[in-house]
Amino acid sequence: MTTASPVRAAEVDYVELGGRWVHKSVPALYQHRVTGWPHDVCDYRKEGGRWVGTTAAEGARQVRELAQGLLALGVQRGDRVALVCGTRPEWLRVDLAILHAGAVTVGVYPTLPAAEVAYQLEHAGCVAAVVEDLGQLEKLRAHRDALPALRAVFVIDPPGPAGALADAQPLAALAAAGRALPDGEARFEAAWRAVGPKDLATIIYTSGTTGQPKGAMLTHGNLTFVVHASAAVLPFGPGDTSVVFLPLAHSLQRVVSYGGIFVRATGYWASSLDRLMDELREVEPTVQVSVPRIWEKVHARLLERVAASPPHRQRLFRWALDVGRRAGPYRQAGRPLPLRLRVAHELARRVVFDRLKERLFGRNLRYLTSGGAPIARELLETFHALGILILEGWGLTETAAPVTVNRPDAYALGTVGLPLPGTEVRVAPDGELLVRGPGVFAGYFRDPEASSEAFTEDLFFRTGDVGEVDARGFVRITDRKKNLIILANGKNVAPQKLEGVFGQAPLVEHVLAVGDGHPYLVGLVTLDHDELARWAQAQGLCGPTPDAAALRALCAHPRVRAHVDAGLRAQNEPLAPFEQLKRWDVLDETWSVDDGALTPTLKLKRKVLEARHAARIAALYAQGRG
Repeated sequence: MTTASPVRAAEVDYVELGGRWVHKSVPALYQHRVTGWPHDVCDYRKEGGRWVGTTAAEGARQVRELAQGLLALGVQRGDRVALVCGTRPEWLRVDLAILHAGAVTVGVYPTLPAAEVAYQLEHAGCVAAVVEDLGQLEKLRAHRDALPALRAVFVIDPPGPAGALADAQPLAALAAAGRALPDGEARFEAAWRAVGPKDLATIIYTSGTTGQPKGAMLTHGNLTFVVHASAAVLPFGPGDTSVVFLPLAHSLQRVVSYGGIFVRATGYWASSLDRLMDELREVEPTVQVSVPRIWEKVHARLLERVAASPPHRQRLFRWALDVGRRAGPYRQAGRPLPLRLRVAHELARRVVFDRLKERLFGRNLRYLTSGGAPIARELLETFHALGILILEGWGLTETAAPVTVNRPDAYALGTVGLPLPGTEVRVAPDGELLVRGPGVFAGYFRDPEASSEAFTEDLFFRTGDVGEVDARGFVRITDRKKNLIILANGKNVAPQKLEGVFGQAPLVEHVLAVGDGHPYLVGLVTLDHDELARWAQAQGLCGPTPDAAALRALCAHPRVRAHVDAGLRAQNEPLAPFEQLKRWDVLDETWSVDDGALTPTLKLKRKVLEARHAARIAALYAQGRG
């Protein structure tokens, strides 16, 4: 069904995509917000321990000056400009400035090593770069000869006086150049108004688990369609608040940020991941987006605290959780609770659920969302029973993030929801999910062969995810097509699903399931060292602040191993025999993006880890099934 056309005076800023009118470009979307409601406080950042707001008008001025600076530099329509920076307000302002100048943002994860950063800038042919600090600048310096197109580099946090940079300039110099540009405002206006839905907005390099990343090209139409389609099904608007902490180089947080601009929501920029849960409680968001790992940590910490509480509180929690679980099917189906269950549920809500939600997220939370990786159904059901709704969605870089989402009024736990309006999802004969719609990307930059292979003859995008669509239209993901483990007996195993299950065991952070060509699965396990330190201290195994060496030693402590082993066995029990881990090895290390074990979106680099720990895996199989 086609939505109504906007008023005629504004039609120049809209186009029809997927049966709805959407802004023709990200700049058009942004200008609609900042000119219509200039006095809104659009975001907050932490300064001196307090939250300081920026109005829409002030943010728009910063964007305009930076965009005019790019025009003064000679950046042309379609030129690529790199942005190598963590999640902070400047990232979004610079990105919007690039797009208003008609150029293309190449967002680069700041956690990548220098060689990978240089590869992406060279492959994209970036003419300019904005980097966060001296550390990111040094990455470019190390490979400067390999970047012949790069004409200028700007630093958000310069390490002292401007002259100390030598081969770069502070970002403030770019804004100053913009202010000094003759006819700057007129050129700015002409530049952003010339941008249309088919123009390239960004190149996002896929954080593949093997090989060189490919640059997915997303157009302005891709991005604005997904923003509008998501806003049509998810209640999120003026007065809503959220904490911004996911990497903006990834499509999920980028689209969510554009969506916040569109619906006039307010973002709070997290000061650090270490402070995230504290700042969530400070901000008391109404809606919060995250990847599963954050919700897994909250879940693990919650269960740990319950286990450490007095017996009568444990009994109260278990009673309330049981009531919530029994009420769950009625709530999912939108059916009224039977009288006795309704009375019990209301009591559980007042005594347990509301207090728990307030301690975790504050008083205002309506729902959480989860995307970027699979999340265990058991975790979703536990939170749901406790009155906290997590809406799982699914999408890829190539689809401008969401393809499907669960909705507060239409959700099915264990699925990734319904397709966005105007988006088609179908299942190929081999189980691969195929997607077609205005949010699907334009192809891979400078890679026509990969672009061609990514689509079927009728232009459905091959997602690489295996799944199914039920009779109601809800999509369920089972695994990545290339990640399926085929056991020696021919059984196909979806490792990501299992790794999410085992990741719920006490103290466990990551589990790598291995078994291709073998008769059964084995696993490599790493522990969450923060959780380990808290648990070990409570058990009298260490002092209040164990150092890295002490934590590594704790990983091998018999009582730690017994606790972890018991948790893994409990997760193993309900699984089919071929899905169970027959043996596992608990490592004394942690896995991170920096050490090459995880992608920037926190997925396991399976082949890297299997090669790194080949001897340990061989030893597990040498021990037999045990």
